[in-house]
Amino acid sequence: MLLVVGHPGAGKTSFASQVCYANTLKGKKCLYMTFYEDKEKLFRHMERLGIKLFEAESKGLFEYLKLPVASTDEILKIIADKLSKTPYDVVVVDSVNAAIELIENTRAQRAVLLNFFYQLVNAINGLLVVIAEIPLGKEAVELGAIEFIADIVIYLKHRITRGLITRMMELRKIRGAPLMVAEIPFSIVESQGFKVYMPPRPQRVIGGGELLRTTLRFTKSTIGYVRRGDVVYVVYPPKARVPVVLLPFVDLLISNNIRGVFISYRFSTDESREAFINALTKFTGLSREDSSRVVDRYLHLESLNPTSATITHLHAITVELLEALNVDVVMFHGVEIFSVLGAPEEYWTSLINELYWLKNKGKLVVRFSSKPSHHWYRTNVSLSDVIFELNYKHVDGKLIPLIYSWGRGRDPVMFELSDAVIAELKEDFKKLLAILQPSKPG
Repeated sequence: MLLVVGHPGAGKTSFASQVCYANTLKGKKCLYMTFYEDKEKLFRHMERLGIKLFEAESKGLFEYLKLPVASTDEILKIIADKLSKTPYDVVVVDSVNAAIELIENTRAQRAVLLNFFYQLVNAINGLLVVIAEIPLGKEAVELGAIEFIADIVIYLKHRITRGLITRMMELRKIRGAPLMVAEIPFSIVESQGFKVYMPPRPQRVIGGGELLRTTLRFTKSTIGYVRRGDVVYVVYPPKARVPVVLLPFVDLLISNNIRGVFISYRFSTDESREAFINALTKFTGLSREDSSRVVDRYLHLESLNPTSATITHLHAITVELLEALNVDVVMFHGVEIFSVLGAPEEYWTSLINELYWLKNKGKLVVRFSSKPSHHWYRTNVSLSDVIFELNYKHVDGKLIPLIYSWGRGRDPVMFELSDAVIAELKEDFKKLLAILQPSKPG
């Protein structure tokens, strides 16, 4: 017995309908019983969500039954008669409130739940989905013992955070299985229905990934040798940035013939592409046309609005995006924006889970950030394996870029981004281009 609980508008009917439809796709038969929903209206609404009840009904796999608002005994008799004539794999009761709220006595409600709904699970030899509605302001069902007899209890909740609606699926009970995650973000999407975003919560951290090759001396000096699963933190002053910080990661992509994704929280995809092209043309001597080819070949560019969802939901969406991309290097740009968004404990919890998940997937993670505060800087440094810090110093009235870098297993290094270093970079990049693979990297 699956009990689905929620306030009005939480998505209970959509959820139950999708459970039915998912089972009909496997050839199972579903009976949907409701007191409230008009058939045509329900079917049309579900069709917009990609839940094709008309189609399932035409195949004889979905049956709709409108229950009358009558005495509890009459309602239960109708249900019992229906189930005695036809076997169903999934039965939905939408909602239990109408069936038993007419019984004022709590003890009598408990008896109905125990004697009927509990027996109903055995009678259908399948899944019983029971919807229960709770008034706004309430956080629990007040219908006798229904939560006690249910095998699975899911609360559909929505709350307002920073003016945004966050939908959360709260798992309160799963009989016979440990509950490792209490809340899961979800959304109701046109043509897709319920879209659940499972947050990554690895129980163990697996390290020691494959060592990645590098070609540029500049890369060896700044980030040293990195492995799959490492986290590189690239930090620079808020008021001064040099695109040269992108080049070590272009080196990694070309030297290992792999692809990366660059996710910016500040730039559009066009702006991100332009930043990479400018870095290549300015510091390597490549033409703009050749720089464009390199970027398009080795990088997938994405842009996410960090204020479009709550922190938890945004991290879940990011995980879903990364699961769909076949890339080896994951770069996040503009992460400093999260220093002013949401509760810090929510952000750091989600981030650590995401980093561990990526580490276990063998992805090299690169996080580009300015330094909004010392606390932000120190916390990010503590989560990283390699730190590449860009600063500036005044020399004869000029600002000279100064690179300070350190990481696991090697001593810190500091050097100026001088004309000699840039000349060396251009020379080495010719060697790097010579190893370009003729086929597109996988």
